[in-house]
Amino acid sequence: MINNLTAPIGGLIGAVIGGALWAKYIQWTGRIDGFIAIGIGVLTGVGILLTSSRCLEREAKTMWRVVGIAAAFFAILGIFIGKYLDVQWNAVAQIAEQLSQEHNISIAQAMPIATTVFKGQSVWELMWTRMSGLYDLLYCAAAAFFAFRIPSSQWLRNYLY
Repeated sequence: MINNLTAPIGGLIGAVIGGALWAKYIQWTGRIDGFIAIGIGVLTGVGILLTSSRCLEREAKTMWRVVGIAAAFFAILGIFIGKYLDVQWNAVAQIAEQLSQEHNISIAQAMPIATTVFKGQSVWELMWTRMSGLYDLLYCAAAAFFAFRIPSSQWLRNYLY
């Protein structure tokens, strides 16, 4: 029973790593590319497959579907982790840059104002403003699909056993 409870840990680890890498990607490039969410789904699916393959029987189709659903959930969680970390790590600097350009002031002058603006908004508001609408939902669905399909694939399970 304890093995069945530890099986999803790989998916959670994949989601956290994927979300953190996405936030770092945004910080390094300044671009919020939604297709990176698919990578979070793949990391989550592979992570949960690796830990579950040691705990579950290869032919237990119902359990593998449950694992796939858990992977899809963790992929969506990883996307939210990435968005949250993006706001925490990048929002103040990006607000300061925007204020600097709008008001023709230096970044050093804009930084205290940006910090005040950041503190005045909730993290959820900032996450929402940084989303690109329908495309983010599409990439989120694709990430969940890939996360579900990877552990559900009989071929991949056979490869690991």
